Amino acid sequence: MPIIRAMVWGVIGAVAGYFAAAFGSDVVMGWQGVSNFEGGRGMAAGLFFGPLGGLLGLGLGIWFGLRRGGRRPGFGKLAGQGTLAVLGIVALVAAGIFLYWESGEHRLTYDDEGANLDFEIRTPASFQWPTDRNAIDFELQAGSSRMSPTLPDDWLHRDADWAVLSGTIELYLRVSQRLLVMRMPDGRDRIFRLRLPARPDPAAGWSDWYKVDFVGLPHQPQTVSPGPEDPFEIRYKVSVWGQ
Repeated sequence: MPIIRAMVWGVIGAVAGYFAAAFGSDVVMGWQGVSNFEGGRGMAAGLFFGPLGGLLGLGLGIWFGLRRGGRRPGFGKLAGQGTLAVLGIVALVAAGIFLYWESGEHRLTYDDEGANLDFEIRTPASFQWPTDRNAIDFELQAGSSRMSPTLPDDWLHRDADWAVLSGTIELYLRVSQRLLVMRMPDGRDRIFRLRLPARPDPAAGWSDWYKVDFVGLPHQPQTVSPGPEDPFEIRYKVSVWGQ
């Protein structure tokens, strides 16, 4: 409990010390006639005096937290608990930075190589696909990126009782939420939720077949459940460039 209290007061002291030192040094430098040309005085206050004040405030805050409530620990115990409080604060800051970095968008690479999503969409052979592949529009929605696929010359082929469409699309961002939208001339947008982690394993091979998840209709803000006119299933795998 004393260490947690010291961590709390240490953070409070660090924040208060930073802003007090930054603001105070800026005011004092102004009184002394220090020029603020191109923000030089503000940079000195924020990047030099502010951090010094933050370190001083951190130490004072930890000291105050350990002595709060009338406790008077000896120097050895005070130093040991203070060190643990500092290490705890450092761990919390590192965890926060890591979580912030993980929550952002980053390029998906494997040993500096990009990756593609190879996908197949199948329907019963009786389903009437458009004869022109350009009549079908695809979009991979992944974070802020919007990517379009490449369909090969033999983009549609027969496999037993199935008609199978094949395509390839780049996986540009390392995000865990990805949607593949297929827009067809009938005005219904078939939306597939790709069940992939942020950094998929290329060695996993082809996924299982999954039915279309949602259907978007013209002039309707909400998606609807697939109906008999949406007999689509998808499977996919990840391939690294050059492999």
